[in-house]
Amino acid sequence: MNKAALFRGMLAFSLAFSLMASPALGADYSALRRANGGSLAEQHRFLPTTEKAVILTFGGLSREAPLKNLLEYMQQQGMRGTFFVTEREIARNSKNLALINSYGHDLALGLTPLKEGTFEDYCAQLERIAAALENTYGQRSRFVRIMSSGGDMAAMREAVSAMGYTLAGQGLNVVQSKHKEAGSPAEVMKDIFGRWTTSLNAGEIVYMRTDFYAHDDLAAEMLREIKEKKIDNIGYEEKGGNDSGYHTASLEEAASHSEYLYEQVNTAALPAEMQPEYGTGRVTEENFREEFFSRYIGAPQVSSDDRMLGFSRREMAEADKTGLIKNAPEKTIFLTFDDWGNDDSINKLLYVLDKHKVKGTFFIITRNMPNNPNLLRRIAAEGNEIGSHTNNHVPMGKQDEHGKQVPVETEEEYREDVSSSYPKLLAVVGDIKLPNGRSALTRLLRPPTLAISRTGCKTILNAGFDYIVNGYGSTEDYGAVSLQSLVGIMNHIAHDERGRVRRGAILIMHMSSTAPMTPKALDILLTANDNLPEGHPGKFKVALLGDYLKDGYDQRMKIAK
Repeated sequence: MNKAALFRGMLAFSLAFSLMASPALGADYSALRRANGGSLAEQHRFLPTTEKAVILTFGGLSREAPLKNLLEYMQQQGMRGTFFVTEREIARNSKNLALINSYGHDLALGLTPLKEGTFEDYCAQLERIAAALENTYGQRSRFVRIMSSGGDMAAMREAVSAMGYTLAGQGLNVVQSKHKEAGSPAEVMKDIFGRWTTSLNAGEIVYMRTDFYAHDDLAAEMLREIKEKKIDNIGYEEKGGNDSGYHTASLEEAASHSEYLYEQVNTAALPAEMQPEYGTGRVTEENFREEFFSRYIGAPQVSSDDRMLGFSRREMAEADKTGLIKNAPEKTIFLTFDDWGNDDSINKLLYVLDKHKVKGTFFIITRNMPNNPNLLRRIAAEGNEIGSHTNNHVPMGKQDEHGKQVPVETEEEYREDVSSSYPKLLAVVGDIKLPNGRSALTRLLRPPTLAISRTGCKTILNAGFDYIVNGYGSTEDYGAVSLQSLVGIMNHIAHDERGRVRRGAILIMHMSSTAPMTPKALDILLTANDNLPEGHPGKFKVALLGDYLKDGYDQRMKIAK
């Protein structure tokens, strides 16, 4: 199944969370099947939620010793999880199920594939498990997990759908067959987490078999290692502590917090001005100069043919190089963040922005964003605005071995790269409004590496984007040599040589794990600004680009007086 279909299915069930319940014993499976219309339950890797919670789920409940070690650790840490129970475990491991229940965890339905199982067989199995969990342990669950491969997968998914359950999978499967004899978490962690997976994600479903490892204490140790290395690192560290950290939850617990749940945006119902569009023909060769000069916010370092492909000398000379928003109020700057990242890098930025009661513009690379839509949703839900940084982060041009600017993609490839990014953003945050009532999703695009080409800029504007936005200066925080130097660079962009606010300056920062000093440096910058007295020439205010790049804004205007 492709990721788009998985995402659509994942989001569709959120509003039904509070309404589901186990079907009555003796249900008419034929009637349920007709009503279901052949739908197959999607297997979800995460819940659609902006809550700062990672979901813990477990299976394999046959051995008491590792299970008890795990339960003891979870109790010490105040963790709650979902334990999937099979019909076989109900018959053979009732003591272990009672133990889980006594520790206050959730029991859910573990569906076991059958060699020749039919739709009716799986409906009956689910019904029996649900009845046993409710009658013996007083628990009802809306969640099912298919516990192993084999059997008729379509029949199982149809049964789950027809019976009104939600099918849970995992974003992270902790157990791999080669680790059965592992003696320490270090032997496992390097294989289950890739180089760039620096943290778990909000709403991500983690799954672990408690009875798999030969060593009875390894399951608990693995959970401890995951918590300390991939969850605890998400919070922003500062003296005195704060509430920026992530916590863990069971499926039922997270699904009951309706204030954080969301569903996929019905993009067709959005206003016409928000619809994806390409080929509008707004920009032609005849009007290119007029449209480009008015809609391009440049950068001081983008000024010659090593960064500007296909422009004439005259056009390069006339193109904006200020990187300033000309109609910005006095002492106003703009904070912008490029690329994409994991929860640990972006959550820290969100905390710092919220701490200082300011907002920023996040230019998103959309290629990997659908794997973690919850994070994008949260960025916008917290009052920040969203722009595009293209889908694949391919620059419009690059230097060849002779230092000459050349295209990286064909015109058609770049058109696809640009035009595919906006619909992905729209499907996740297109319905979110900022406090002033405008959409959190903008039609602003930042070019990768800030380099531009004549053809690329025409493509961007014809893809429905209103402005191409570089900025006064990049902090180059991905290569920062020290925290002190990064703060100095930020200060230089925000202030002129006399320490006065550089009116309309756009700071370019990054949200990925390759820029680990950015949250702390930004915190230092904003704290120093907060401590300045009102009226100080160096005290700035922070605004959002979308509040000024509108209503026919023209970058050729002079700085407002």
